[in-house]
Amino acid sequence: MRNFTNEKITEQAAMYALGMLSQSEARAFEESLKAGPNDQAKELAAFDAVVMALALGAPEQSAPKSARNRLLLTIAGEAETAEIPMIQSAPAVNPGFHIIKKDEGLWEQVAEGVFIKTLFVNPAMGSVTTLVKLSPGSRLPRHRHQGIEESIVIEGDCRVNGEILRSGDYRCAKEGTTDSEVTTERGTILLIMTTRDVEILES
Repeated sequence: MRNFTNEKITEQAAMYALGMLSQSEARAFEESLKAGPNDQAKELAAFDAVVMALALGAPEQSAPKSARNRLLLTIAGEAETAEIPMIQSAPAVNPGFHIIKKDEGLWEQVAEGVFIKTLFVNPAMGSVTTLVKLSPGSRLPRHRHQGIEESIVIEGDCRVNGEILRSGDYRCAKEGTTDSEVTTERGTILLIMTTRDVEILES
């Protein structure tokens, strides 16, 4: 059997090889090694060989599939939360649709306080869709319908031949009818769809 001293040397060499000694203990052990060939050096060489063999002999392990999936999900989540500049492309224009936004189009003044915005002209049907805007207190001249005219009050109030129409009200004037009075108190916008122009009876 080894004596107490040999066991202590063996213990120190093992702990040194495994990096388990404190800084002061490791320094003292290294100083004893510098003194020359001794039992500490032999024991350390033996344990170094064992530690190296254990390190090299460990079988290579691949990460579990579940761990790999969690890592990929984490990376994907971080990528989603990162500030990535958004590139907004202009929407594709479909020739099958005709769109005019509320603030688009041109208002043309045709009389005092009377403005018209043409939305669509349908040559095949011979029809025209327009917006007519009347300023407060303004009026349309007396006129005759040469074709069917449909109108909807978009906003405001409109007085037509004594009939008060408000937002959402619909009206259809048949061919040959006459509007003697078209006026507004607070202002209005009308959506008008007609197949022919009107005949102005007075300026």
